[in-house]
Amino acid sequence: MKVVIDNNVVVDALKPRPPFDAEAKAVFRLFGEEKFEPYVTANSLTDIFYVLQKAGNASKAKAVVANLVSVVNVIPLTERDCTDALDLPMNDFEDAVVAVCAKKAGADCIVSRDEKFIKANTGVKVIKPVDLIAKFKAEVVPIVMSPPSTK
Repeated sequence: MKVVIDNNVVVDALKPRPPFDAEAKAVFRLFGEEKFEPYVTANSLTDIFYVLQKAGNASKAKAVVANLVSVVNVIPLTERDCTDALDLPMNDFEDAVVAVCAKKAGADCIVSRDEKFIKANTGVKVIKPVDLIAKFKAEVVPIVMSPPSTK
């Protein structure tokens, strides 16, 4: 399963922002356990870096982004992706770019906590972190042992 992780979920996991960080870290644990293939867009990396460096320092932000790039797939951004994003019926250009890139990568869904993004007509399903976590919890089926037959 391919999952594009929106900027807000990445930042929530990397720069604790209660109450959002617990679910965001759970999403990171899931891809660490190889439950899905994680993706981010190339332009998301610049946004993530910007937020992290504003909260700390540039060298620490570089290290965090370098680590992130080593564990996720990065979807490149082209001029065509930008023009396709402008054609989507969305007012948030950044979200539209993520949606176009997710579709291009063949993603199954985008995980975000942005309510407007979740409700938007993106062409790719957008779900909350809690819903992604629940999906994988639901896949864990307990083993039930039947009592031995007495016949």
